[in-house]
Amino acid sequence: MSWIKYKKKFTILFINVFVFLFLFLIAEFVGFFINPLNRESFRITCNYDWVMYNYCPNAIDVKKNTDSDGGNFVYTYTNDFGQRVKNPSAEYASNPDYVFVGDSFIQAEEMDFSETFYGRLSDAGFQVSAIGYSSWNVIEYREAINKLAHENTNYHVFLMPNDITPAYYRSVYKEKLASPVRRMDTKDVSFKDKVLRTYDNSLTKKVLDVANAQSKKTEVDTLKPIGTNLFENKHVMDCKPLLELDESQKQSLGFDYAVFSKHRSCWPQLHVDAVNQAVEELELLFNDVKKLNSTLRIYMIPPGWAFINQNTGGRKGNSYYFFDNMTRVTTEPLSMYLAERLPDIDFISLESLMSNWMIECTNCKDLFYYPDDGHWTPETHRRIADYLEHSLIQ
Repeated sequence: MSWIKYKKKFTILFINVFVFLFLFLIAEFVGFFINPLNRESFRITCNYDWVMYNYCPNAIDVKKNTDSDGGNFVYTYTNDFGQRVKNPSAEYASNPDYVFVGDSFIQAEEMDFSETFYGRLSDAGFQVSAIGYSSWNVIEYREAINKLAHENTNYHVFLMPNDITPAYYRSVYKEKLASPVRRMDTKDVSFKDKVLRTYDNSLTKKVLDVANAQSKKTEVDTLKPIGTNLFENKHVMDCKPLLELDESQKQSLGFDYAVFSKHRSCWPQLHVDAVNQAVEELELLFNDVKKLNSTLRIYMIPPGWAFINQNTGGRKGNSYYFFDNMTRVTTEPLSMYLAERLPDIDFISLESLMSNWMIECTNCKDLFYYPDDGHWTPETHRRIADYLEHSLIQ
């Protein structure tokens, strides 16, 4: 009797396991076809002989924003040049009137093409072209302009302080130290890599990741956030707050932003050297634009912590930045220094423009910068498009 009893239990267990595995396999099969990430090209970033890296040609990139940033999926399409375009068959004008160049703020992978400022300008009837990629700096901006080689046009280059900060691994300063070689590599990935990518998007991988996360909870070193107004524009001549930061803060990327919020007399020699190298590259870029019989306008993009309550997730609670939600860290001294060093270039700091937006709105928290990602939101792109539309017409 006991043998029959155990046999029944085993049979029930076997049936339950079989049904579970069967349903799980069905879920995997269905998930393969409905998971947006499986529409993504197997290779997104490629190396080129004209720039260190960019989007691969004719690629589809799929990004899922964090829950705090909206949790939505965004599709990015590229042309055979690696520029972001509206859809796979879309083309830019062969002779655009305006060309926008920058880093991830121009890439804007967090939103649909039509929500970007250059997408909006295109829809408004402007003949535009745009190119930008994550962590590009002035060197890549110049290389992209030379590759595009549009003549008799207007180039608009968007800088970010990370282009200059000596602590950032992709700044002009760090790139000159590394001197990376430009080498063409746009080949497709191997069959093994395709299998691994499919596995990474699978339900099985997600289940295992959850299990591992529960068993291996690791504490991340975070910097102590500061809550002070001593890095605002009205305190640019006060160097003392830099000395009062602790050693872990001074070794972080956030320290570079604190330094550049002060007058140049407060800058350590390392930061002076980093700025001067960026100026040299901007001069080369300006000369290349002149050879194309074109004009150049440069914009400085402020980070979210130049304002209160923007990028509230990314500005603190990590090992890079230590700025409380109510702390402002201005970029104006850096912008003013660059403008003085480059008097022949039309140089615009966007911090003053965006400060007016902050004053005008009543519920501004994370309205202009994504809380986690830290890049501009569609609302900011809409306003930048409006601003550019009027300034371009003039």
